[in-house]
Amino acid sequence: MRWFRRIAIGAVAVAVLVTIGVLALLVLVDPDSYRKPVADTIKQRYGRTLRIDGDLKLALFPRPGVYVEKLSLSEPHSTQTFAVIDSARVSVALWPLLSRQIVLDHVRVSGLKANIVRNRNGKFNFDDLIATAQNNDLQTAPVPMREATAGAIAAEGTSVQLDVAGMDFTGGELAYRDFATGTSLRFERVAATTGRMAPGVPFAFDASARVLGQSPRLDAAVESQGTMRFDPSGRTVALSNLDFRATGVLPSVRATAFTARGDVAYDVRRSAIAATNVAILFQGDVAGTTPLTGIETRIDAARAAVELGAGRLEVDKLSVTAQGKADSDPFEASLSVPRLSITEQQASGEGMTGRARLTGQPGMDARFSLAGISGTGDRLRLDQFHVNAEFRQGPRVVRVTGESPLEASLKQRTLTLPAMTAQVQIDDPALPAKTLQIPLTGNLRGDLGKQVLAARLDGLVGGDAFSVVADAAQWDAPRISFSMIADTFDFDALWPGARSSAGTTAPGTTASRRPEVDEPVDMSGLQGVTVNGSVKFKSLVARGIKAKDVGANLRIAGGRAELSNLRAALYGGRLNGALFADSNAQRVGASGSLTSVQLQPLLSDLTGTRALAGRGTLNLALAASGKTVDALKRNLEGTVQAQVRDGAIQGVNLAQSLREFRSLAGGARLPGAGDMTAQQDAARRTDFTDMTAHVTFANGLGTVRDFNLKSPLLRVTEGDPARIDVPAGTLDLMLRVNITAALAGQEGKELALLRGLAVPVHVSGPIDQPTTRIRWSQAGSDALRGAISAGADTLRDGATAPAGQGGQGDGAPMEGGSPAREPLRERLKGLFNR
Repeated sequence: MRWFRRIAIGAVAVAVLVTIGVLALLVLVDPDSYRKPVADTIKQRYGRTLRIDGDLKLALFPRPGVYVEKLSLSEPHSTQTFAVIDSARVSVALWPLLSRQIVLDHVRVSGLKANIVRNRNGKFNFDDLIATAQNNDLQTAPVPMREATAGAIAAEGTSVQLDVAGMDFTGGELAYRDFATGTSLRFERVAATTGRMAPGVPFAFDASARVLGQSPRLDAAVESQGTMRFDPSGRTVALSNLDFRATGVLPSVRATAFTARGDVAYDVRRSAIAATNVAILFQGDVAGTTPLTGIETRIDAARAAVELGAGRLEVDKLSVTAQGKADSDPFEASLSVPRLSITEQQASGEGMTGRARLTGQPGMDARFSLAGISGTGDRLRLDQFHVNAEFRQGPRVVRVTGESPLEASLKQRTLTLPAMTAQVQIDDPALPAKTLQIPLTGNLRGDLGKQVLAARLDGLVGGDAFSVVADAAQWDAPRISFSMIADTFDFDALWPGARSSAGTTAPGTTASRRPEVDEPVDMSGLQGVTVNGSVKFKSLVARGIKAKDVGANLRIAGGRAELSNLRAALYGGRLNGALFADSNAQRVGASGSLTSVQLQPLLSDLTGTRALAGRGTLNLALAASGKTVDALKRNLEGTVQAQVRDGAIQGVNLAQSLREFRSLAGGARLPGAGDMTAQQDAARRTDFTDMTAHVTFANGLGTVRDFNLKSPLLRVTEGDPARIDVPAGTLDLMLRVNITAALAGQEGKELALLRGLAVPVHVSGPIDQPTTRIRWSQAGSDALRGAISAGADTLRDGATAPAGQGGQGDGAPMEGGSPAREPLRERLKGLFNR
């Protein structure tokens, strides 16, 4: 038993020495004396200021460690705060201290607040704290014993081994700002607990937080559980049995449920990620121009591995499904990849298929497939990329079939469709031949690493060729350039229903007018994109208008679109103009001129009417602002100047209408007395040599000024009112018609009797179908009486017997006065309101 006594005596001796050492440590060591040396070391090594404004205590039981309160650390070489800790306790294992190793036993942190920043160069504001030792070693002069003790770990080679029995974080707040992407997030109520943490050793974790953001806007609660394993030397992280859950509002998304489960491993140095038994579920709504509601999306994969730098992509049993509603129409989508293996040595697989379907109006059913995989990760080839789609809107059905081989490089992140061929078939009862075939060819090349895309598309519409070339770059804020060239392009052959039917109502009928819905004007598509492009057509047909040598330039930048240098030769004249739409001010406008254009064929092609003939010149500068169509109409402002030479107003003949009134003096029967509606007849027309007008718009109301119409017989000027109500779509225009000359013959003589009389003519009603009324009751009474009196004298003179004949001729007066004049008096009473 001697050996037992020796062991017991040795154990007691060790216990006594440890007790003496502990007592000596408690008595001789003052933790506060290390505040300054530790702060100086941090300042010297990292350029940061460390402050300990609370207690700094040394604890030995139940574990040796340090307890600190109100600790703060500044940004490098700055007074701004990087992190603050309300309280922290760090315990170390006792026995490793005897072998000059510091093993963290337990870490408890409360009230951690930190500001994490990623600069435009991609560096974080904590990179200096995790840099390798060789990048941070500093040559320092000898320091006193206390400072040397504080730096003994680095100076004497004592190692710090991360082997923590457990960590607890409570009450944390983290602010994250990324100047490279503009992201700004805040993490509140951060809490986390872990089991034993050591390199290469799996440990359990449980974390939760509330995430708030302004850019992007979000408010979500997140929770995560699982087992983690990390290797600092190999820079790898692995998560197994991961269970991630999130609910709340994400950018344009309201997630009622988002879960992700599976095993994930990430290699930082190789930028490689591998996952097994992945199951992801999303339920919620997505906002947008077309809101998606009731979405349920599932992603399942038995295995997936991605390492683009090595040209590696492997997938087994990947399935993606989604369903929900777009507006009120149900939709569904799916993607299936049974097996895909792409490595540096070879590529193989069973191909992939996908489908997207939208029911309702409009409807869509699109399918695609990829097959014939060969090559390697650096030079990948798929023999066939096939697309088959059908789009429906009302009676129109558009079917698209296309295919192309596909070439790609995972290492270089490039993609090419070198020989695209497609066939578009449009079936529509409105088409002249009921169906239209459009063959297409082209190619597409993209570099995902450089974020550039280039494409070319050539096609035939009705036998006429066209070509489009486009380039795109920078996915987050797209920059697009394009050009389109065509010899002849007929938009109406593609969209025959686009032509306006205004003015096609039969004469004598009233067009039924449905109440218009105030449609919103959405210009959000102009934000976040830059576009520069041009179009050129030798011949163009659009909305019935035929033009030649058409060209325009389009630019979109900063939320504003400008269509400039718009030019065309049409109907014997020229068009020059510009358009703009500004989403920042919600404003649109147009300016330009039509010069020496033949109006009748232009109006006939555009509206189906022939209301005005002649050669016209138009100058306009108009603008409007508003978020709806009705608001744009109410806020219309600007000017329009027009001149028409050697023309005619079709459908009404003012001179003939005046002669019909004058025929009252001859006893002819008219529909009624007083004001009369000028007869609408396509065969009638008011010819003129010159017509000019100036219209000023303000708040949607146009005021006609300087209206002047000249003809051999008439002079017409504007009266009061002279308004155009754009929101209501109506005219209220009083014209003053003056007889200036007369024709030869009996009709000319009757019209000459009204010379000098200003006859009001009221044009009112819908702009596309106005009514013309001659306001005889508002004509000058004295002048009108004179004209009627002259007509009565003519009637009296004409009642005598013809010269050279005796007795009573056909026009002789009747006994008892002049009974023939009595109907005239009765019919004229209404002219003078008596």
